Amino acid sequence: MKSIARERVEILFNLAFEKARAGDFDLARRYIEIALRIAGKARIKIPRKYKRSYCRKCFAPLIPSLTLSVRIKSEGRGSRVVYRCLLCGWVRRYMVKASKRGLRRG
Repeated sequence: MKSIARERVEILFNLAFEKARAGDFDLARRYIEIALRIAGKARIKIPRKYKRSYCRKCFAPLIPSLTLSVRIKSEGRGSRVVYRCLLCGWVRRYMVKASKRGLRRG
């Protein structure tokens, strides 16, 4: 049952990205909503690559320069990658691991 659900979730995410590239954002959003509902019912974890690839607010697939703005912010010890949805303005920040060399002193 879980393997079938994983398969369906992957298929729906891929279809959502195809439809978004073609310009049909409403259908792409619907595919993502269905994929999330299937994953919830089957109690499976969505892989990180899919989890980070849709907007949590409007469920649009995040495609760089089409529906997503990507920026890198340098701050003190660590840097952040900032994702911003171009359709609704939702912002998400992801930490980038600092290198071990940069953390040593002396």
